[in-house]
Amino acid sequence: GMMARAGLSPELINRYPHELSGGQNQRVGIARAMILKPKLVICDEAVSALDVSIRAQIIDLLIDLQKEMGLAMIFISHDLAVVREISHRVMVLFLGRVMEMADRDRLYADPQHPYTRALLSAAPIPDPERERNRQRLKLTGEPPSPMDPAAALRFLPSRVSVDPLAPIYVPRLTEVAPGHLVSEFDVDWENRGAA
Repeated sequence: GMMARAGLSPELINRYPHELSGGQNQRVGIARAMILKPKLVICDEAVSALDVSIRAQIIDLLIDLQKEMGLAMIFISHDLAVVREISHRVMVLFLGRVMEMADRDRLYADPQHPYTRALLSAAPIPDPERERNRQRLKLTGEPPSPMDPAAALRFLPSRVSVDPLAPIYVPRLTEVAPGHLVSEFDVDWENRGAA
C-alpha cells in the first residue's frame, strides 16, 4: 500500500534505518506520515540532506501525494529553487518574522522586501552567462541576534527609538496587491549601507 505508493519495495519492511539510503529513509518517513491520511503535513528541510537527483524524486513524490490525497503542506526550506517548485504560496521569514508573503509566481517575479530581494539574488542561476553578469544584492553588517527585541527593525532603522524604555515598534504588514503582504521597511534602506 503506502510503502509502494512512496516508491519503496515491500521487501524493505524489516530493514533498519542504517541499512537504507538517505532517499529510502526519507520515503519511509513520508509513507509513515501518509498512512494516517493527514490533512496537514509539515516538511521541515525535507530534502536538504539529499543529493540533487534523489531530491527531485522526493519533491515529485510530495507533489503527487499532495494532489492525490488533497492535503495541505507547510514546506520549510532555505532552498529557494525547491520552494519555487513545490509551493503555491511563499512566506519569507527573517528571525521568525514575516517579511513578505505572496503567491509563488508573484513573489519570484516581483519581490518587494529588501530581504526577499537579497535572498533571491543570492540563489544561484543555472545559466553560467546570466550568473556571471547579474547584480547581487548584499546585506551588509552582522545579522542581529534573534534575542534582541529590536532585531525586527533591521530593515526599518528609522523606527529604532533612542529611549531604551520606549516600547519597541513592530513593523506592519501591508497588502501591496491582493494576497501580497510586505513588512514595512525604510525605502532608502539599501542606500544607507544598512548595518
